[in-house]
Amino acid sequence: MRPIYVCIGCATVYLPPDMPQSGLPVSPAHCSRPGCQAAVREAVELSGLSEEKLGELARRAVGLEGEPRRPRLGRRPAAGRRAAAAPGGGRGKLR
Repeated sequence: MRPIYVCIGCATVYLPPDMPQSGLPVSPAHCSRPGCQAAVREAVELSGLSEEKLGELARRAVGLEGEPRRPRLGRRPAAGRRAAAAPGGGRGKLR
């Protein structure tokens, strides 16, 4: 079974070629478009992650590798911890 890749640059889902061709290179994180390659190079430099890891995270985000992780809104704080204070709601000496 061939893996399915997701391009980080343009968010397309694609299959890698069976035989590598002499054309533009394709990786697990980007398709063959030059703009997408530049976007992934910049993402690798900024994040410090490899192209393979970015490709894995992109596949997980669209739901191809397991369930995508989404934040749980309205979650109560853990036992023994206080909730975050509201902005401007702190008590200070200057009031």
